[in-house]
Amino acid sequence: MRNRSWVRFTCAALVFALAIRAFAHTPDTSYCRVTIAPHEVEFKFSYDLTTLARVVPLDANGDHKVSRAELEAATPAIQIFIREHIYLDLNQREAEFAEAEPAAWPEDAGDGIPESEFGQRLLGFTFRNPVLSLPEDVTITFDFFEQLGSAHTILGAFVCNGHEDEVIFTRFEPDYLYDTGFVMPVGDQIAQYFKLGVKHIFLGYDHIAFLLALLFVKRFVDLLKIITAFTVAHTLTLALAVLQIVKLPPQLVEIGIAVTIMYVAAENLWVKSTLHRWMLTFGFGLIHGFGFANVLRELGLPSSGLARSLVSFNLGVEAGQIIIVGVLWPVLWWSNRQPWAGRVRVGLSIIIFLFGAAWFVERSFRLKILPF
Repeated sequence: MRNRSWVRFTCAALVFALAIRAFAHTPDTSYCRVTIAPHEVEFKFSYDLTTLARVVPLDANGDHKVSRAELEAATPAIQIFIREHIYLDLNQREAEFAEAEPAAWPEDAGDGIPESEFGQRLLGFTFRNPVLSLPEDVTITFDFFEQLGSAHTILGAFVCNGHEDEVIFTRFEPDYLYDTGFVMPVGDQIAQYFKLGVKHIFLGYDHIAFLLALLFVKRFVDLLKIITAFTVAHTLTLALAVLQIVKLPPQLVEIGIAVTIMYVAAENLWVKSTLHRWMLTFGFGLIHGFGFANVLRELGLPSSGLARSLVSFNLGVEAGQIIIVGVLWPVLWWSNRQPWAGRVRVGLSIIIFLFGAAWFVERSFRLKILPF
């Protein structure tokens, strides 16, 4: 990584000026625009169709043009390529790109873009990462020159606080660190990460479903063991993942979380004794910890005060968890003493299992099934 340099700025400005003067896109050139705001960092990567054709087949039916349907079919592979070959750091810590927006079809393209226009037609792929506050710095690294060619050039722009700085990325200069100059106050850091932990539990329907499936126990002491095991497990893997001691692909983690939901819900249909459930919860809690870590990587952890940020986030998660359990457990405890308790247990477990199955299909095949 390299800090800003006037030489690179001058060269970038010259290239931009020449491109504007020519009123045309230059072959073997793509574009990157990073817009940094207090609550969101937007990344837009633009490529012509000739470049994209090196990444994934676009003209699926061989008619020498690309239709809207063909672009939509190729978009997931292009987004995967971007994620695998463009690296993101927020606050000098490895981060992940958030969910991508659909590629926009050019308004004047009609039903298809002919092969003769592939070199001039640009398509943009946008990722919007929510952040807790203005990042201290943002780093982009490109690692696709082997696929796109050693002569490929990326014209980049960083926009922050009304200022725009241009930079050129090449095979010899593949990365760039943009320093915003912002430092979050300690008190705000603690409060924001605590609120993030609470919010993630309340909006994390997968974690709520997992907790609900676990709560079908008869004794309060079993409940305490389950909650303690889940807390210890996800705290352990959260720290390991954030410190990059252990790293798993986000998609694999999401699939694993769906499996834990399905298994516990299915177990409720036949298990008679829940004495073992705390051990099961510990094992599955390890997977959920990696899920928490993925959330923090998208939002960007601070370069300083990492320990207090993790502790604050974890305390927020526990606070939200205690509230959810405090509300649900009395209801389940009462229902367990009713003559229709078995039907409630079966019905809720089937619903939770179906939710986990839908989550599994979504994450495995990158589909959209659930409404949230």
